[in-house]
Amino acid sequence: MFETKEALLRQIELGEDSLLEFKRVLFKGTHVEAPDAKSLADEISAMANGRGGVVLLGVDDRTRQLQLMTTAELDVVETWVRNICLDIVSPSIDCLIRRVWMSEGHGILRVDVPQSLFVHKGGHGYFGRIGSSKRELSPEQKAF
Repeated sequence: MFETKEALLRQIELGEDSLLEFKRVLFKGTHVEAPDAKSLADEISAMANGRGGVVLLGVDDRTRQLQLMTTAELDVVETWVRNICLDIVSPSIDCLIRRVWMSEGHGILRVDVPQSLFVHKGGHGYFGRIGSSKRELSPEQKAF
């Protein structure tokens, strides 16, 4: 899915859908201030509970504008995402985390979330993905 930079940019222009989520990243010093870690865990678990998908960190979800990060910022965000996948999502999930080079020394972070055989809980509960949004799973859906 979106194997070339050009294909990825075309998809960003179209916006979010069931398989694609954008998140703008804000820093406070050298730490990620936004998005909220538990909310990102909800998004990741919602995708895993459905058909899987891709989260792009460094794309504004309202304007669809790229928010390029330096390699040092990408280091911070990668560690932060890895910790969310291992420590907040339950059971933990093994996402493929990749840096996408967009211009000289700057990029965005791509998180490929696999479809899971398990039902995952995010930071605020159990969610599934419907279109470009997440919805809380019913008790029946949690039993999967």
